[in-house]
Amino acid sequence: MRKTISKDIIPLLISAILVIISIGITLFTDYTLNYKHYIGIGLIGISALLYFKNKKLFVYVFGLTLVIGIINLIDIYYSNILFGIGPIEFNPIFLTLLIIFLALNKELLNRMFPEKKLTEKELAERNAENQNLIKNYEQKFQSKTESELKNIAKEKSGYVNEAKIASKNILRNKYVL
Repeated sequence: MRKTISKDIIPLLISAILVIISIGITLFTDYTLNYKHYIGIGLIGISALLYFKNKKLFVYVFGLTLVIGIINLIDIYYSNILFGIGPIEFNPIFLTLLIIFLALNKELLNRMFPEKKLTEKELAERNAENQNLIKNYEQKFQSKTESELKNIAKEKSGYVNEAKIASKNILRNKYVL
């Protein structure tokens, strides 16, 4: 069984390159790494292992790593680049990596978090609720004139769909037949 490397590894590679640059610069200059850097380096390393061992767990760990990095709890680059909105500061490196990560892993994320499908029972309950609303509107609208009902039934009348359907039903039964 051979696993292939696809384009979804790009954000992880960018992160690894930033880590390597940071380590290189700290080795040859006066810069020092702090605990945020060590935690970030560790999480990127764990994510790299998980990419090849367990893709699903990789998505969770790397995604969480990027989110934690955005809110400046960890760092992977020797220079701390931040922008703030009020008292909240964001790391644009992690924000960019998260956007790339989400764009390249869209299929995997859709498989991991599928949209909830409505069951037949839920559909039947919704349909019954709609029918009850229509009947209630029909009872309320019985005393309305033909022109008022036509105004309600218009597409852009501002009424909810059930009210429009009820007014059309009354028009059909009362004035056409």
